Amino acid sequence: MIARLFSRARNPEERRVRAWCRQTLGITPGDLPLYRQALRHVSAVTDERPDLPDNERLEFLGDAVLDAVIGNLLFQGYPDQGEGFLTRMRSKLVSRTQLNLLAKRIGIERVIETTVARAHESSVPGNALEALIGAIFLDKGFDRTRKVVVGLIHQHFDLKEIEKEDRDGKSRLLEWGQKRRKKVEFVVREGGGGRGRHYVAEVRINGEVKGNGKGGSKKIAEQDAAQSAFRSMRSRKPHKAKDEQKAGPHASAGHSDPARERRD
Repeated sequence: MIARLFSRARNPEERRVRAWCRQTLGITPGDLPLYRQALRHVSAVTDERPDLPDNERLEFLGDAVLDAVIGNLLFQGYPDQGEGFLTRMRSKLVSRTQLNLLAKRIGIERVIETTVARAHESSVPGNALEALIGAIFLDKGFDRTRKVVVGLIHQHFDLKEIEKEDRDGKSRLLEWGQKRRKKVEFVVREGGGGRGRHYVAEVRINGEVKGNGKGGSKKIAEQDAAQSAFRSMRSRKPHKAKDEQKAGPHASAGHSDPARERRD
């Protein structure tokens, strides 16, 4: 009872935050100052009010909670997929670009305290969303936080479309090989037996193994191997860039990396 009295909205700003949480997230803040902190960017902490806490610590906590929530969502939703697929899907859902997009879709900028210009592209909205998730976790617990996050994901994103992006990996790699006259082969073999049966795939580019994958079906194993090949070629890109700089500014003409970065 005492906590509720202290958490009551005492000014228009607090009433606005509480109303937004109710309308957008479906929750009523129990610890209203905690939510105000989650929505307060460091730029809003002035010399006149150095006692105001910013949202950086809550952002750290929210990042960990978000990973756990999304990990559980994907683990339960894709029981036949391997670790590689689940990791890539989680990376896409919690990428800085995706978090900023989700934050803007739910109108979080209406309640953020910041001096960063709204027109300026920044990570402020996505960071505030992570901090808000941390605040909900401290105020409501993990299960309630999970319901809020999962609800937002299903409301604003199409997992099937994100899933298709991943399953197109084999096609993209084959197309890349055709354009550059490189021979791309997928070699699949069966492993295990009974309930432990699975498939192991290799991607060979001009006879050299560039990626490995596994899964409960040939298709899944091939897609996993294609993504492995993309990661392998990405990891070599910085070294290649240094060599090209030594060779001259035009040495890289006509070459491109087939892998597309999905995280900021």
